[in-house]
Amino acid sequence: MKKIRTQLGYTQGAIARAAGVSQSIIAKIEAGSVDPTYNTLSAISRALVAGSADRGNRASTIMSSPVIGVHENTTLAECVEVMKERGFSQIPVLSGKKMVGTISEGHIMSLVSSSPDPRAVLAEKVMAHLLPSFPIVARDTPVEALFSLFRFFPAVVVGSADQPEGIITKIDLLTSGPR
Repeated sequence: MKKIRTQLGYTQGAIARAAGVSQSIIAKIEAGSVDPTYNTLSAISRALVAGSADRGNRASTIMSSPVIGVHENTTLAECVEVMKERGFSQIPVLSGKKMVGTISEGHIMSLVSSSPDPRAVLAEKVMAHLLPSFPIVARDTPVEALFSLFRFFPAVVVGSADQPEGIITKIDLLTSGPR
């Protein structure tokens, strides 16, 4: 609870007022010295959710748009050129407008370095070496909710697999302002 409260920038007193409880009960709950009743915990939870909804950015406000990707029939060599030109370390792979997976410089490097014929590997189509797609979030997803996804993924897509509207990378999240 303390982590969420501090990420939202609230003091114990502010959450206590919003939840209709005393500041001392918030302090005791955070210290683990008291077990709150269901009603108290429910009120605090509603106050935190309301605070999250009222504060901060949404995924749509920090995403890069449009989504830059490569077509599934692009060769790995062509993909490397696009990634180099754009300064990307990973990129979505598209079939039409639909996202079908991703490819990363690390994965391409691994393929090339483990092959007896690196030029042949670079001539292969991206589709043959797809990695799983990035997670997809809605436009109105609070930025705070994205932090946990970035522990496991280098990027998230905003929109849907059939219609990706934007992409958020770790650097976008880190530079989106204070939490």
